[in-house]
Amino acid sequence: MKVYCFIPAEEAEEVIECGLKLNSRLTKTIMICGAQVPCFEAYLHPKDGAGTGPDDVLVKITLPEGRAYIADNSLLGELGGLYNRSIIPADRYKLGKYRKPCCLISCTILPEMIERYNPDLDEPLLYQSSEQLYRDSLFYKTDDLAQSFKDVALNAYYNLKAAAGEYTVQFNDEYAAYTDSATGEVIAIVKTKFTQEKG
Repeated sequence: MKVYCFIPAEEAEEVIECGLKLNSRLTKTIMICGAQVPCFEAYLHPKDGAGTGPDDVLVKITLPEGRAYIADNSLLGELGGLYNRSIIPADRYKLGKYRKPCCLISCTILPEMIERYNPDLDEPLLYQSSEQLYRDSLFYKTDDLAQSFKDVALNAYYNLKAAAGEYTVQFNDEYAAYTDSATGEVIAIVKTKFTQEKG
């Protein structure tokens, strides 16, 4: 598995030549089987994270087997218990499983495992970001489970637009008709129990 990490520009050459010491990058300690494991964070996609400075260098890391974990950073803060439960070995992670996956690396990265990321020369990535992949996967999964999902989602979206004054809405027995206040375009959506019909 390949992951990505931002390095301060002034440290980049040394890191690429000498590797990345765990102690110098330590950002988090997690519990694995009752033991505290020190880690530093990396990302599954170049667009998943951001550096701390405008000149930070993005490097690509080949993960060592058995020394990395994936957790869902969307579950941090008040959802911390769920975050801890989300931590799994990196080799068990399936792309699209977590909304904001973060790789937790628990060892020093040797020089042969790290290189500067070059989007023009590296193999193309098949998705825009981990969050976009998660969202798309969730939509497809929910659409497969519920036949009315697309109409529910469309009603929710256009109800928000109507509440903001961008559309007016009228109803018949089966459809909600949303009229664009600027262009006059009419969009017909099947009514669902979530359609906000006002008297």
